[in-house]
Amino acid sequence: MSAAMDGGDDPFERLKNLPSTGHHAMLGIHHVADGADWVELACPFNPAFFIDTDQPMVSSGPIVSLIDAAAGAAIIARTRQWRPMATLDLRVDYMRAARGGRTLHARATCYHLTSRVAFTRCSVHDGDPGYPVAFSSASFFFTADP
Repeated sequence: MSAAMDGGDDPFERLKNLPSTGHHAMLGIHHVADGADWVELACPFNPAFFIDTDQPMVSSGPIVSLIDAAAGAAIIARTRQWRPMATLDLRVDYMRAARGGRTLHARATCYHLTSRVAFTRCSVHDGDPGYPVAFSSASFFFTADP
């Protein structure tokens, strides 16, 4: 793959073109869209996401993982840097249960940066952005200089 195809020297463009690995690959998390300070990621439905088969409600685990991934990607979209970071705080307000059989979408924005902390907001829906599943705010601590 050429540098132009893999995003060249832009860390965010490289991130978008990397294949999912580990936990993200297991959940099927993938890039959908992005802007200067935001990213939308998606997670296809998997029956294993149900709390139990008699209650077709998606558990919180995939939703929180999707939010965390989208927020981290939004920080890289804004900073255009690979910086080691840790999730300092992540709050999720659930509006309703996610519906089974639907792809989850998370759109995160990095709205403020300091030298050590990045702040994000995220909304999650399962097909209709006007009918959200959850909202989130999070902060991330940079554990090393760029």
